[in-house]
Amino acid sequence: MREAKKVLLVTNAATDAEITQIMNAVHHAKNQGLPIELNLVHVIPTLPTCYFNIPSMALLAERFYEEARSALIHIGKLLHVNTQNQWVIHGKARLEVLRLANKLGIHFILASSQSIQDLHKSFSFKKEANNTSIQSISHADIALNE
Repeated sequence: MREAKKVLLVTNAATDAEITQIMNAVHHAKNQGLPIELNLVHVIPTLPTCYFNIPSMALLAERFYEEARSALIHIGKLLHVNTQNQWVIHGKARLEVLRLANKLGIHFILASSQSIQDLHKSFSFKKEANNTSIQSISHADIALNE
């Protein structure tokens, strides 16, 4: 049996249509005998710490985390991804996603068209991520069946 391709899906800004497209691509790949290990990540932006004494900022940070968890749970159920393969990370998406991808040994990073440009900018500067491909969700079927 082939080695599973490890895929990291950035759930920020992922639409229902894109999730359906990923479901179809994963299903098609598995039917072709290509095992896929899907991981989900949602990036919470870093808020300035100097404002955390303001109660509304603490509530905003809590709301970001709750929205991230609920998005991961929802998308995880749709794509049948175990909770141990779902990640909430804080910081700049372009840095933290690549850091997580390197840590997990990811082969492909899939992101919505809204966030892919930011990831591509940083990808060209990361020498250690050369074996990882960043693809738009619209190209998920092609990426997963390479």
